[in-house]
Amino acid sequence: MIVTVTLTGWGGGTVLAAPAPQSGTSAPSPDRAEALVRARGYTATETGGYDPDNDLSVIVGRWTDAVDGHPQQAFLFHRGRLVGTDTLVPSATIGWLWSTSDVVALTYQLYRTDDPLCCPTAGAATVRYQWNGTKIVPLDSVPAADWSASASRRAVRLSE
Repeated sequence: MIVTVTLTGWGGGTVLAAPAPQSGTSAPSPDRAEALVRARGYTATETGGYDPDNDLSVIVGRWTDAVDGHPQQAFLFHRGRLVGTDTLVPSATIGWLWSTSDVVALTYQLYRTDDPLCCPTAGAATVRYQWNGTKIVPLDSVPAADWSASASRRAVRLSE
């Protein structure tokens, strides 16, 4: 059985199908969660925010085929089940800051229009995401993705 979780109103989150919990089974182990991230073309870079017992947890990954560490995506889990990503398109640089049982805080490095991809100079933005019992909602504004914005997280489209 497959359950689809719809993520709405928070920067174009990706909707992913996650297996429905079955009675008598436990949440996926960290190794299994990392395998789910790999199956989507990413290599886990930060796993400290993953806890299969939490209502919301996270694994940050970088696109596996990237040679420069970009793009990155945050994969969000509800009780160990992958339910979506932080944004529809990957960002240049994301970091996991902290988590509680139902909130994950991510940091996005921000770029000025003429910054090279290696060197963001517009600071960083923290965005907290929360599990509200049925879906993930942002508690803060997700930074602009447009490269022409004065401070952008730089959405990076994958080319295959």
